[in-house]
Amino acid sequence: MRAFVLVLTITFAVAALGGVSATPAPTPPDLDVLWSNPYEYEWLTFGFPSNGGHHTQDDFILDNPGVVKGFECWFCYDGNHPQPFTATIRYDSGGNPGGTLWTADITNVGDYYTGDRFWDLNVQRTLLLLEEEDYVLVEAGRPFWLELFWTGFYHGYWLCEDIGNLYCNDYRYDFSAFFTILGTSSGEDVEAASWGEIKATF
Repeated sequence: MRAFVLVLTITFAVAALGGVSATPAPTPPDLDVLWSNPYEYEWLTFGFPSNGGHHTQDDFILDNPGVVKGFECWFCYDGNHPQPFTATIRYDSGGNPGGTLWTADITNVGDYYTGDRFWDLNVQRTLLLLEEEDYVLVEAGRPFWLELFWTGFYHGYWLCEDIGNLYCNDYRYDFSAFFTILGTSSGEDVEAASWGEIKATF
C-alpha cells in the first residue's frame, strides 16, 4: 500500500494552472450548505480514485439535522464526467466507514471547469443533485462517511488536501476530500409517511 501512495504522490506532485477559461457553476436554488470542506487550489495536494475497484470515503458531522438533496465535489476526470454517480452515506464504526445508511444513483450531474489543472487533468467542480424520492434525513452530532463512486471511466480522482481522515480501499490516510453537502436544514419537507422509515434507519 505504501508503494501505491508513493506512485500517486509522484504522479500528482506537480500542479499547474490551466490555460482554459473557468466555467462558472450555477448556485443550486433553495439549498442550504449543510456541511462543507470547499476546494482551494492552494490546499490541493492529492487525489484518490473512487471508481472501478477503488472506493474512497470521507467523514462528516452535521451541526444541525438536515435533509440531504445533493453534493458539490471536486474531481479530475480523463474525459467527460461519468454517469451515473453512486452516492452512499455510511455509518461510523469505531472511526471507520461502516454499514450503509443510504445510497442512490445520481444522473443529474454537472461539471464546471475551475480553471485549474492537477497534473495533466482539469480540476472540475461537480454538482450532483438528487431526485426528490432519494432525499435523505441525516441527524446532527453523529459521524457519518460519504462515498462518491462513479462509473464508466477508469482514470479520475477525488481531490484532497493533506490533513484530515479519509479511507480508500479500507486503508486510512491523513487527507480530506473536497466536498459540500447540500440540502435543507430541517426535516419539514419530508413526507410524514416516510418519516418513520427514515428515523428507523438510525
